[in-house]
Amino acid sequence: MEIRELRPSDGAEVRALWQASGVRIRPGDDDVSLARLLSHNPGLCLVGCEGDRIVSTALVGFDGRRGWLYHVATHPDMRRRGIATRIVREVEERLRAQGCKKLNLIVWDEEEDAMTFWTAIGYRRERTVEFAKPLADE
Repeated sequence: MEIRELRPSDGAEVRALWQASGVRIRPGDDDVSLARLLSHNPGLCLVGCEGDRIVSTALVGFDGRRGWLYHVATHPDMRRRGIATRIVREVEERLRAQGCKKLNLIVWDEEEDAMTFWTAIGYRRERTVEFAKPLADE
């Protein structure tokens, strides 16, 4: 598998991957928002490719203090091959190189497989509650 940076032209293909992988497509996953994320976080939003096919994603936002990881996904046909672990480790290395001290992510309560994955690769559940407020119409 080759890991490369997400390109603005990848939007439709990554959204199809997310749907196949069970990722909830949300506001901010459109092409304009993805392009904005890429411009604010150069080199941090990655895809894993088998040939010309995108099989994995990891999006990252870094504010100079903390990193946030979004939409880590691997196509169901490609799971259990270490692909997600590999793309997450690459993200971690890139963030370390930029001075990031902590990487956060959100897992929905019912996502038991995701919790197992994150625990297995060294992440721990924090005792926090997420608050959110939509700033745009959905």
